[in-house]
Amino acid sequence: MKRLRWSATVVLLGSVLTTGAASAAPISIDPGTVNNFRDTRSLNDVGVAQGDTNQFGADIVPSSGSSITGVQGGVTVGPVGCAPFAVNPNFCAVSPPFSASRLDAWSLTFANGPNTATIVTPTLAGAETPVPFPHTVTISGNGFTPTLSFSVPSGFTPDAIRINIFDKTVTLPNGANDVVHTQAIPANATSFQVPATLSSGQSLQEGRPYVLNIQLVDLRPGATEAAFLATNNNALILRRSSSFFDFTPLTSTAPPQLLLPTVGPDPNPNDNQGAPYQFNIGEVLAGRTIFVDPVLAIGYDFQIGPGDPNFASVILPNVGDGRFDVGFDQTVVSLLAGVQLFFPGDGVSQFSVRGIETSANLDPTNVTAFVTGLTFIADGHFTGTMTPITQFVPASVPEPATLLLVGSGLVAVIAGRRARRREDHRRRGGPRARCRPTSST
Repeated sequence: MKRLRWSATVVLLGSVLTTGAASAAPISIDPGTVNNFRDTRSLNDVGVAQGDTNQFGADIVPSSGSSITGVQGGVTVGPVGCAPFAVNPNFCAVSPPFSASRLDAWSLTFANGPNTATIVTPTLAGAETPVPFPHTVTISGNGFTPTLSFSVPSGFTPDAIRINIFDKTVTLPNGANDVVHTQAIPANATSFQVPATLSSGQSLQEGRPYVLNIQLVDLRPGATEAAFLATNNNALILRRSSSFFDFTPLTSTAPPQLLLPTVGPDPNPNDNQGAPYQFNIGEVLAGRTIFVDPVLAIGYDFQIGPGDPNFASVILPNVGDGRFDVGFDQTVVSLLAGVQLFFPGDGVSQFSVRGIETSANLDPTNVTAFVTGLTFIADGHFTGTMTPITQFVPASVPEPATLLLVGSGLVAVIAGRRARRREDHRRRGGPRARCRPTSST
């Protein structure tokens, strides 16, 4: 029986790795880890290429300093430098775009200086359709062993599930963040508790930004769930989806459950808008409050997705001086923390929050820094976005993340009224709003 070893998650196409003769080393391949699978990846901010890809590779020694090249017919991919992870120092793979015309085996060549080793992958027969993504991903429980829950789309039953955790503070030579935990869990699982000691030997750290990677896995013919649970081996995978959700360990003051967003790269680093935070919540009920928060929570615009019910109300947390400007439908409302603001009529499809001082010193990587409560006017789903609005702040401002709110659409209105409203607050002891806020219970 072949010895099976697990292998970590995806690696994106990177720069060609060159090694000098002085650093060259003989290469050995673990044949039980040779893999070739379809990998459909969601938007993410961990440096992993989004889209429908074909990942192939193996565990090799040494991985660091080596490269991989794949050849299939007249197509050559690579050479690309290997990028091992903390959870698997022997990992080496490459991920070109998936093509339905390229389901045959790949011939792989691993090189380290003048030393090479070759092997052939299995085919992709049976991977003609992609695997869907999970939805309604939440985090609950404070401390460093939170529970992460998710829902599998109806109509699809995975053969197994893999959970990976990326550490966004550590970047590999190929530009991707490091994987600090990997674990195979049963196919019928809908939640996962982070262990106190991760598979890399590390543990979650307070205030550090992480990304949960959920993989719904369809195994190769003949492969079993028991074998995958025991080995966590990429060689057993035929196709999978790979979705990413940013999180930070919860504090004791956070709500019991937070819905997590997917965060992608900034589509335009040169403007004053950050990357949108995309939610995929399978069900919301009219009037029921859900709590959401992006990784960057200094100021943002909310917007529903196509077919979503309108926002009915919003509750903001006690951050800074606890006084905020909420803009919607050419209206600006002053709102106190903890007070529920009900939008007029049939609700609103979008609104903005401004007025968070830089002196609040929020950690922009802390997913629990600015927890927002939302309700909706009807039952449905929520696939909307939050887009942060940012501006550079001089280093003299005592904030670790030098970000400041600027306006979009209602900026001129807010800038002209904010100082007067703050004075009104001090004199009158409460908010001046055009919509009647009702206390939250």
